[in-house]
Amino acid sequence: MTNSQNFKRYLKENDLKGLKTIKKAELHNHCGLGMKFDNIHSYTKGKIKRPSKDMKGIKGLDDFIFNEYMNHIKTKEDFLWTIEATIKDAIDDNIVILEASVDCHDILRFENDKDFFDCIGSLVDKYKDKIDFRPEIGIAKSISDENLEKLIPKIIDSKVFKSIDLYGDEEIVGFDRYKIYYDYAKKNGLKLKVHAGEFLGAENVKEAIEILNIDELQHGFRAVESDYVLDMIKERNIRLNICPTSNIYLGAVDDIKNHPVRKIYDKNINISINTDDLIVFDSTVSEEYLVLYNNHIFNEDELDKIRINSLR
Repeated sequence: MTNSQNFKRYLKENDLKGLKTIKKAELHNHCGLGMKFDNIHSYTKGKIKRPSKDMKGIKGLDDFIFNEYMNHIKTKEDFLWTIEATIKDAIDDNIVILEASVDCHDILRFENDKDFFDCIGSLVDKYKDKIDFRPEIGIAKSISDENLEKLIPKIIDSKVFKSIDLYGDEEIVGFDRYKIYYDYAKKNGLKLKVHAGEFLGAENVKEAIEILNIDELQHGFRAVESDYVLDMIKERNIRLNICPTSNIYLGAVDDIKNHPVRKIYDKNINISINTDDLIVFDSTVSEEYLVLYNNHIFNEDELDKIRINSLR
C-alpha cells in the first residue's frame, strides 16, 4: 500500500502508532519548546513543573517560559539539548521536514558566533539521514533595536538558517521596525514567516503581509474575518501553518469544532498542521491529524492532501 493509502487507513482506524510511520512535515515549531514534557522532565531530574492546563493567551505561555522553563535551561549545553530533543521527537513522529525556530538571543549563550553556528550546523548534519532540519531565526517582538541590529544580519549571513519568524504578544502592534531585516532575509533566500492573526483580527494579518511581504503565516486564522484578506492570502499563495491544539489551549479558539481552519481550507488556501510547542500542548503532528479527523473537521482525503502539500 502507498503512504497515502496507509495514512487514510490509520486515520479511519484511529491508529496513532500507524500514523507515526507516515512521512510528515512540521513547519511551525519553536525549537526550545519542541520536545515532549516527559523528556525535559527527565533531563531536569524531575525539577521542572508541568505547564498549567489553565494557561490563557501568550502571557500565560510567557509566564511558563520565563518563570519556569528558563530556570532549568540555563547553559549552552542545556540549550543544545533542547534543540536535539526537539529533533529526536520529530523523528519519532516521522517528521521528515522540520522548520523550527531558534530564538536569536540564544547566540548570546556562546563565547563566539562561530561556535553557535557550528553547533546548529552540526545538528543539521548529525540527523540529515533521518530528517531535513531547517533551522529558523526566531525574533521576539520584545527585542531591543540594539539586538535587532546586532544579531539579525549576522545570523542571516551565516547561511545556517533557512527561514525567519517573528513572534510574541500580538498586543505589541506594528511591523515596520522589522521590515529592513525581512527584506535582507528575503534577499538572502530565507523563507519569511510571521505570527499574526491568532488573537488580533484580519487587519493584523493584512498589515503583516503588506509590510513584511511574507511567505507564510504562523496561525493567521483570524483572516477569516475579512474576505479581502483571505483573497490577499490566496493571490499571494501564502501558506497558513495551523496549530489546532495550541489555539484551543491558549483560548484563541473556544472549541475545536469552531476552528476557522475549515473555512480557510474551503477558500483553497494552502495550510499545514503543526504542534507549535510540544512541551506545552502535548500533541504531536500525528495526534493533530487525528484530532481534526475525529472531530469531523476534515476527512481522510483532505488530511492526506494537506500532509502531502506540507512536504513540498
